Amino acid sequence: MGSLQLHASFRRFGPALLLILFGASLAACGGSDDDNGDGSGGNPPGPPPPPPPTLPTLSPTPISLDDDHQVGVDHWPNGNTSTGGQGQDIGAMTCLASQSNTFHQHTHVSVFLNGEQLSFPAMVGFVTGSSPASDCHYPLHTHDKSGLIHQHGTSPQNFTLGQVFQVWGQPLSTTNFAGETGLPIVVYVTDGSTVTVASGNWADIPLNSHREITVQIGTAITEIPNYTWTGN
Repeated sequence: MGSLQLHASFRRFGPALLLILFGASLAACGGSDDDNGDGSGGNPPGPPPPPPPTLPTLSPTPISLDDDHQVGVDHWPNGNTSTGGQGQDIGAMTCLASQSNTFHQHTHVSVFLNGEQLSFPAMVGFVTGSSPASDCHYPLHTHDKSGLIHQHGTSPQNFTLGQVFQVWGQPLSTTNFAGETGLPIVVYVTDGSTVTVASGNWADIPLNSHREITVQIGTAITEIPNYTWTGN
């Protein structure tokens, strides 16, 4: 092809070719500005996820749970509320003058309100009738303010924390622990030396033998009580 034909072709197609080449150059230069190389499309990376909450540690000093040993300060009155057990059957639980000792074990409940330990009330599960002969108590009950939950039955039972609250007549939810509301509530479960955060429905927490259930209302605690057990 002669030089005159080349010049004529450039005059015809040259401007369009230059626009294509210029656009390709801009795209190549601009691509690196919109990509941080982390797949974010040019957006800055978000903040790192928060660290998991720190579990309280098990207290290195064991506390002996003796009879009539009050643990914590008074907060709730003793016995059942008017909406709790008054002698009627509560589910499969019957109020009897004497409960069977064929199955007998204990779980402990500790409650902390803004760092202060509260005593679990005594005589929950007991009902005083019109005469001593009509007195009765439920298979789930407390004798004192130690926080020990006594469990009785003619055979092994799968009692739960929710059943204790039914007998007691107090609410139990993520926003209301026995009338305490407006503060964050966390429930810890300790089996042996293992502490975990209870999840799901707290009413379904099993009352395993020698299990420690620790309720934190408001201010976070740094230690879980460590109790020594005698008997079942």
